[in-house]
Amino acid sequence: MLTLVEAISLAGDRAKQNDDACGFAGARAWVIDGATDFHKDKLTGAASDAAWLAHSANAHLHAVQGGVLRDVVRDVSEVAAEAYARIAKPAAERWMLPIASLLMVEEEAEGLSGIDLGDCRLFALDADGNAQIAGGPGDAGDNETQLAAQQTDGDKPLLDRTDTMKVLRANRAAMNRPGAPWTFGLDPTCADEARVWTLTIKRPAHVLLLTDGFSSLVDRYRVYDAGGSVRAALDKGLQELAREIRAIENEDAGGAAHPRFKKSDDATALLLRLT
Repeated sequence: MLTLVEAISLAGDRAKQNDDACGFAGARAWVIDGATDFHKDKLTGAASDAAWLAHSANAHLHAVQGGVLRDVVRDVSEVAAEAYARIAKPAAERWMLPIASLLMVEEEAEGLSGIDLGDCRLFALDADGNAQIAGGPGDAGDNETQLAAQQTDGDKPLLDRTDTMKVLRANRAAMNRPGAPWTFGLDPTCADEARVWTLTIKRPAHVLLLTDGFSSLVDRYRVYDAGGSVRAALDKGLQELAREIRAIENEDAGGAAHPRFKKSDDATALLLRLT
């Protein structure tokens, strides 16, 4: 049985919307991380196009019953694309189209099956204390650190710098094409490009599903390893882990120790029990 223990979702900037979403229904659970908009004039009329996509997908996932995971992702993408076509203004550039990272798991006899696009993560700790990892890539935080560290064109926040935005927009425009990295979005082809995997897990076990703002505690800040983060979630609770993340980011607000594009990112986590 797959059950929900605890969930948390924090906005990276409390003056703005949260572009993350998460859900648990039946034997499935998921996290969604809408990618930060790089344009100010929102195409969907929502607080952000990223939030619109994440929460639209989340609502549909709650309504879906059954189906192969890859087919579910395709269906959710098709529904989002149809809704976008009805309500949104045309995107002048590819980088303006809303995209998201998505990771979803489903209980099966041997453990969990899963599917993911983008950089959401899964950390599991089984009955014998063995850790497993899925989702990724695990070096996404390192890649952002390297790119952020290269942006040295002034004292403005990185996302307010012209040269930085040119790089980020070009990188996003290059995604979701044949041979390129894929995310969840309005092209149902993303379902065919998603990573699908199965984890054999000895029960009782505990599983964390994380957007990259929360997996940063492992992948960027190196406070825990994968298994240690699950154990800490059980011992301390997700709220305390969230406090640890924000304490690190407040101490390093300028990104000197951990170069990054935003002081704090939206951070979402689900703690699940598999029995």
